[in-house]
Amino acid sequence: MSKKFWILVIAAFVVINEILVDWLLAIFVGDYGVAEGFIDVTRYLTVDSLLFAAGFRAIPYGALLLVGLTTRLKHTIPGKLALWLALLAIAAIHFWGYWAMQYSFYTPDYTSSTSELELIFVPIHALWIGAITCWVGFVMVNRGIRKLQR
Repeated sequence: MSKKFWILVIAAFVVINEILVDWLLAIFVGDYGVAEGFIDVTRYLTVDSLLFAAGFRAIPYGALLLVGLTTRLKHTIPGKLALWLALLAIAAIHFWGYWAMQYSFYTPDYTSSTSELELIFVPIHALWIGAITCWVGFVMVNRGIRKLQR
């Protein structure tokens, strides 16, 4: 695998988080300005809360790093594509999950008292969805290559 993949895995882990999504919601749904949205989103932010959420968010990205570094997937074209698809799925689930978790903060919708539990469950869902995406991508590309070789 190229360095770009590993850098992108780390960048996705750092950048796609509940704070960024909350800020984007404040701007696009809550009609805040860029600066006002940032101030509103970071008003109660602490290092402890950031590290707590990052610990759960690290589960699927860590699993992807582990699979990518310890298996032979990184040496084959289907494997490389499968790892890229898994990264895309994990990042998309994180973004979508945090968006759904916080969307009601900027609308008149009811916010559930248990919505913060999604900080734990979104990464867990990203883990299994990323694993399935990786496996399906690998199988589909392998079958496609075999059909092209015939």
